[in-house]
Amino acid sequence: MSAPRPAIVVSLPARNVAAARRQIEEARTGGADFAEIRLDLWPSEAHGGMAGLFPSPLPLLATLRSRAEGGEGPDDDSARARILRLAFAEPFSYVDLELARDRRLEGEAESLGRSVVRSAHLPSQIAETELALRVREGPPKHGIVKLVVPATFSRAVRELVPLIGGPAGSRPVLLTTGASGPVWRAWSRILGLPWVFAALPEASREGSVEPAQIPVDRLARFLAHPDGPVFAVVGHPVAHSRSPTIHHVWMTRGGHGGLYVTLDLDSPEEFRLAIEVLPSRGFRGLNVTHPWKRLAYECAGSRSAEVLETGVANCLTFQDGRIEADNTDLRAMLRRLIELKELGRWDGGTLTVLGGGGAARSTLAAAVRVGCQATVLTRRRSDAVALAAEFGVRAGNPRDPVPASLIVQATDVGRKAGESLDLPLQSLLSPESLLMDWVYDAQSTVIADAAREAGATYEDGSRLLVYQAAESYQRWWGESPDAASVEACIQEVRCAV
Repeated sequence: MSAPRPAIVVSLPARNVAAARRQIEEARTGGADFAEIRLDLWPSEAHGGMAGLFPSPLPLLATLRSRAEGGEGPDDDSARARILRLAFAEPFSYVDLELARDRRLEGEAESLGRSVVRSAHLPSQIAETELALRVREGPPKHGIVKLVVPATFSRAVRELVPLIGGPAGSRPVLLTTGASGPVWRAWSRILGLPWVFAALPEASREGSVEPAQIPVDRLARFLAHPDGPVFAVVGHPVAHSRSPTIHHVWMTRGGHGGLYVTLDLDSPEEFRLAIEVLPSRGFRGLNVTHPWKRLAYECAGSRSAEVLETGVANCLTFQDGRIEADNTDLRAMLRRLIELKELGRWDGGTLTVLGGGGAARSTLAAAVRVGCQATVLTRRRSDAVALAAEFGVRAGNPRDPVPASLIVQATDVGRKAGESLDLPLQSLLSPESLLMDWVYDAQSTVIADAAREAGATYEDGSRLLVYQAAESYQRWWGESPDAASVEACIQEVRCAV
């Protein structure tokens, strides 16, 4: 018998009554059980208008998050009491009272028929013993305890999961922020959490209050399927990834009740812990990005032909106790190279790859498969020589670059603002060249600018991203997304960056 579904509370970024009423309806439509009104986001003159929230289509939680605990509200006790008493006068289902500032108001709230959330946003350096005491502290007479802790994946697994226990009715709402936040919310049911906090629906453009929150419609669909699988994209960094959006589009169209989240793993030890823990906690697969593609290869129990060709893996599947590795980057690049030839946009003769990481290796393997003359350029000549020998291609010389009809930018340059490419890209380009970039969310236009200055054609990495996602989706669900939805996702990624 599966654990009961936690209540979903949507935190609203609204800053006035009118916006809050609109967002409450969005949250209700998305599947929320409660809506959280963040009074600390409201200007002081708006607090007197709380009555305008009622009647409400959802039960409401009033929260006045202090600056000391990451919000925009006052830290001063008397200023807080004035605003919270205005909330007591309205029919909120719960009023959030911070343990460090508002506990003296609990009796007053209860005397007025208000249930309370006794909350604390704890510092990352809190000792494990102190955290255990907080978790085991009993709830208010009429209410619930909410604790929020910044946590890496390792800390969440090793320190926080063991603290979750005891009768379900007395468990706190224990949530994490930071790298472990999305995965912790995905585990909300199996951890037996009474509540889980979510963002507005996916289609909303009004943002989220907490980056770790999952859109309510994604979370509601997942929690409606007790045995729905979980997937993640893992890397460092990974918060920028569009993979969750892409996979959720296809899962929704396919009627699948899964969930796809991001998971930032900042060390090899965290990666190894993740693949040890995740399969037994509902995860079916991972997409792996920089810098863990080689480690994914090493940790796998079985490897596809594409993985053996490249020496890296970007897709792991957990199957019957095994870890199966695949390389959907290679398949994505191969698909695109064949398309470009068929469309007459590339003559299929020469290809130059910039970089020596996982994306470069996948590109070289694809180039070998289509039979073109490939050259690899890296910052260190020795790396290029080693790759050239491994793949049977040519090692380029940065001091004597040779123009090519297709150049593939396979480094991370462009992902961060202010970066530059320490390779002679401009000398490789001509007006007849096509410059294809693996980066799809560039914060720096240095690569696109080089193509423009040379009169060359530039293609960002949106199509490669979606193609490799489609390969992963087929691997996990046994069906491929239709062509129309693939093209729609490509356009969505491009519009979002």
